[in-house]
Amino acid sequence: MKNIRTHYDNLKVARNAPPEVIRAAYKTLSQKYHPDRNGNSAESQRVMKIINDSYAVLSDPEARRRHDAWIMEQESPETSEGRSQRPQREVEFPPPVSGEANFYDLDEETRKRIKDRASGLNKDQFRIKLDGVLWNYIWCVLLSGWFYYIYTSAAEFRWEEETTYWYAGFTAAVGFLLARNVSWLYSWHSKPLKSWLVVTPLYLMKFHLDQISYWPIWTISDIKATHNYRNGSYQDTALLLTLDGNPKTFSISPESAYQKLLSKLQEYDTRFRSAVNSNDVAYIIDNDDFLPVREGHTNKKKKRSFSPLAAYIFIPLISFGFLGVSYEINQERPFKPAYSKSKTPYTSKPQGKPSYVRSATAPNGATWPSHASYVADYPKLNTGGLSSVTVDNTQNDSDVFVKLVSISANESHPVRVFFIPAFGQFKINSITPGLYDIRYRDLTTGGLARSESFTLEEVSTYNGTRYSDMTMTLYKVRNGNMQTYGLSESEF
Repeated sequence: MKNIRTHYDNLKVARNAPPEVIRAAYKTLSQKYHPDRNGNSAESQRVMKIINDSYAVLSDPEARRRHDAWIMEQESPETSEGRSQRPQREVEFPPPVSGEANFYDLDEETRKRIKDRASGLNKDQFRIKLDGVLWNYIWCVLLSGWFYYIYTSAAEFRWEEETTYWYAGFTAAVGFLLARNVSWLYSWHSKPLKSWLVVTPLYLMKFHLDQISYWPIWTISDIKATHNYRNGSYQDTALLLTLDGNPKTFSISPESAYQKLLSKLQEYDTRFRSAVNSNDVAYIIDNDDFLPVREGHTNKKKKRSFSPLAAYIFIPLISFGFLGVSYEINQERPFKPAYSKSKTPYTSKPQGKPSYVRSATAPNGATWPSHASYVADYPKLNTGGLSSVTVDNTQNDSDVFVKLVSISANESHPVRVFFIPAFGQFKINSITPGLYDIRYRDLTTGGLARSESFTLEEVSTYNGTRYSDMTMTLYKVRNGNMQTYGLSESEF
């Protein structure tokens, strides 16, 4: 039996579907791919023509009968050389497009596919967790400590009238903040998707609780990553993607997740181009998670047993109830005596003089530049690439002497040497791909620091060449010691 594409496949309905089901499927597709909803692009016009042609055939009983006969003829096991060479009408499927959706507005089968993506059950994907609930739990614990403080205070000495008013105001604020965090935690745990960035063979998807944003991979026109460091230690990566002409920012970590993300985007982009070149329509059909609604499915939103809004009512009431009980206990206590005020002024420990003395010139004898620039007479190596690294010293009140070091299996050697004044920054351009780190000296304290290693890459894509554009921010430690990772003078 030959694999063929039919008008039923175009509208995504069964071959025995009744007219009302065909009409409903056509309406759904028309609403999704209509040119008016897709910027009147040439692609949307082409897709809409395919949908209209398929509906025109299947809505006409006689035309549908002829189409069914053609299907039977093509799938008949009695094939001859002559019949196998008969030209067939090309039937296409509309390509995926960008969009947003609520999880509960999708049909049952689509919800299952999306839920498998969010749960990691589908292995042909890559997902990155965007945020979590740890800080919400921490805030709930900290805010709950206020009520412990009220109780212990009420059981010790009687409050003054002014103190009671202050406690009432703080209790109102704590009750509201606690209700906010409890409500958010409930929403987090009751929603089906949580917060993920998922890469599939066709889409880049962003999940947040029950909201879904999705963009076809081939609409990614630009990728820019800013790796944030604090005292030489990696913090996170700010990823700026241009999707369908619109910039979108995502914060991801660790750095290995960023590298894996780029690898998957490249892999799926290559696979899609291969499918397009070979006219493999089945690849798009099999991997499209947002296929049209099928017959027999109903969309029912999950009923909540508890409304998060109730938290904003009951938790403040409980908070004031606890305050009232504490106040009743407090009225039986004696008045609290006034606090004694110490007249001894606070004196800080004397600061020792720094042992490091800045030299009048750079280590090679060259004069220190008056602004952020390369230090004279140092060689400039590993040039000719497209990547760049910006070293940001705007958070530091000390001048720094910086080296970009190339790391290989056998040795490490500096390829760029430059100076950045306090509150300044410097951008290194035209760096060839490879593994590097940043090493720098605080010219006030003499402290040394080394960043984590990072990779600069250049990758040819469908839209051109993707290259690295990094930013590393230097932060001053409270005591001025910038030394990390046991960096020694010989390593610098």
